Amino acid sequence: MTLGVFSQWVAIIALLLGIGNVLWTWLSMPNRDTNKRIDEAEADIVKLNTKTEADLAVLTEGMKGHDRRIQRVEDDMRHLPTKDDLQIVSHKVTGIKTELDIVARTLGRIDDFLRKP
Repeated sequence: MTLGVFSQWVAIIALLLGIGNVLWTWLSMPNRDTNKRIDEAEADIVKLNTKTEADLAVLTEGMKGHDRRIQRVEDDMRHLPTKDDLQIVSHKVTGIKTELDIVARTLGRIDDFLRKP
């Protein structure tokens, strides 16, 4: 094998490698774009998850505050009088007023009797 034949074979192999490289690059280009978009989408998802977790923590704290306030109101309401209790008190106050009216009339008569000459 002479140097000329060897250089022709090397040139043919170099040409085939160049063509293969061009084909490989051309065929893998859409794949690289897709991978880039997938990576960007994954980064966006991570950001959203982080933001969602932070928002969830804030909402959870807010709900705990509401729960505490509601519990406090419920505890206070146990000690408050009911409608029936207030109605009983109202009847008793009415009875006391009636008795005081009777006492006032009696005192008025006594006063009139004592003021007469």
